[in-house]
Amino acid sequence: MERIRQTAVVAVNVFGAHVESMTQGGPQISVVMSVKDDEAEVWNSVESVLQQNDVDHEFIIINDGSQDGTARVLRQFEKSDSRITVIDQDHRGLTNALIRGCARAKGRYIARQDGGGDISLPGRLRAQYQQLEREDSAVLVFSGARFVGPDGEHLYDSVISQQEFERGMNSLRSDEIKGPPHHGNTMFRRSAYYAIGGYRAAFRVAQDLDLWLRMHEAGAIVVNETIQYVAKIRPGDICFTQRLQQTATTRLVLEAAQLRRSGQSESTLLEEANRLWRDALDEGTINNSLCNRRDAEGFYHIAACLDARDKQRARHYYRLALSKRPLYLRALLRWVTSYLS
Repeated sequence: MERIRQTAVVAVNVFGAHVESMTQGGPQISVVMSVKDDEAEVWNSVESVLQQNDVDHEFIIINDGSQDGTARVLRQFEKSDSRITVIDQDHRGLTNALIRGCARAKGRYIARQDGGGDISLPGRLRAQYQQLEREDSAVLVFSGARFVGPDGEHLYDSVISQQEFERGMNSLRSDEIKGPPHHGNTMFRRSAYYAIGGYRAAFRVAQDLDLWLRMHEAGAIVVNETIQYVAKIRPGDICFTQRLQQTATTRLVLEAAQLRRSGQSESTLLEEANRLWRDALDEGTINNSLCNRRDAEGFYHIAACLDARDKQRARHYYRLALSKRPLYLRALLRWVTSYLS
């Protein structure tokens, strides 16, 4: 691991000098976001970034094949604020959108932001920027995140310590790995991003974990234990709709890291990741039964998070889970039990 890190640090330093020469006169930070069919929620996400007026930044937004009014909303923002650049493309998925967005970035640092109603809290960009400025060896910084439900219900907070993070990143076990609480809550050096090869198209999901592991091999990752980001959980999120692909891809990401750290080639695993996604696409359109099952799992997860905090709202989401999957026995049991406790 130490030999891998030393090699990566040299690459970061070489790219750093090149990137520094490219960023003279540009913004301090490039915020990169990808959205798809987000007309109802994108306004809040964009506004939360534009209100970060205590630091110089540009905002690159990839409209990844939206079929609703998302493009219209984004164009209105672009016309009213010169910091925004909107890039329209056919739907190609999050990873490819982020690759394209990061390629357009001019800042010394790249900050991620997700749509879907996610919010960067005031001062988030400046705090992360200052941390990276203070610590020359740091390549990435992240903070704690608050997770809320579809209507803004407080579900839980996720804050980890530096020690927990280091232990999780070094384990390379799927049941122990512990990265940043949320993809949208990270900021990294653009020089380090280029030096390690950036997001990799082979990983259509779990692309964040792959990036974090390679960043960790290239330098220090700094934890800020304050909550600076609010992430909204919805039944249609990737963690519910693409759970099987997430699990399989995470396994490949961790195996690739093991190969790198032992000095072996990971090319075969990258080919397998590409094949995994092609096979998933070849399965064809997801039927309604599977969609309902995944929605039910999403509603159940939200309800379970609310159970101890707000029984009434929890029952609401248990009912929504049952409306999608009437024989969802676990949801039925929790719904009935909620009236007895």
